[in-house]
Amino acid sequence: MKNTIKLLAVLILILTVVSCKDKANYSKINSPLETVNNDLHKIVVKEKIDGGGYVYLNVEEDGKDYWMAIANMPVEVGNTYYYNGGMVMKDFISKHLDKTFEAITFAEGIRLTEEMQATEKQVHEHSSEMEATVVMTEKIEKAKGGNSLEEVFKNRATLDKKNVIVKGKVVKVNNGIMDKNWVHIEDGSQFNNEKDLTITTQETVKEGDIVTFKGTIVLNKDFGAGYVYDIILEEATLLK
Repeated sequence: MKNTIKLLAVLILILTVVSCKDKANYSKINSPLETVNNDLHKIVVKEKIDGGGYVYLNVEEDGKDYWMAIANMPVEVGNTYYYNGGMVMKDFISKHLDKTFEAITFAEGIRLTEEMQATEKQVHEHSSEMEATVVMTEKIEKAKGGNSLEEVFKNRATLDKKNVIVKGKVVKVNNGIMDKNWVHIEDGSQFNNEKDLTITTQETVKEGDIVTFKGTIVLNKDFGAGYVYDIILEEATLLK
């Protein structure tokens, strides 16, 4: 489950940097994602390119030049800035700039001081706790011909590579990542403390919706860079 939480954190970070309204400006991710530790980074901005809802920066850190992207904010070329953490994406294609970056670092933001603001520091310190917050979902009756999430988790070995139907409440949505929408559902059931099923789909839903999906169960799905989903429902379609 640790890798599942890590991957979720990475996907949330991408959405923090690149808003959904700008998703047409970037293309398919061709290579694995690599996390950057949460150490303090001191950079000097050498070049700035507007990317619509976010900004591309060519920066220098300890004699090394690299590109990074942050949510749109005022940035002055030549100034020194600081940031913590981030995520490196390789072979990133920007349609907005008609440019392919061999590697680019996505960060939540940069600042003029080494010390984080109190609110920013609190977010970093408690991000794991926020991801692990447990919110009980009222029991939802399984779809006709479908499986409860408890059954899916319990019988995963026999369901691997098979089509299943699941019904539940949408508790989280991350759209437009790796050309897919990522949906998390719960139905009030669980097995061995697993209660949240991740679904990849082209369908569009919103948090709070009660939905029924049909897709293929895949175990130990490896997205590269050590990020593995223990179980995931892929290429799911929404049943009306």
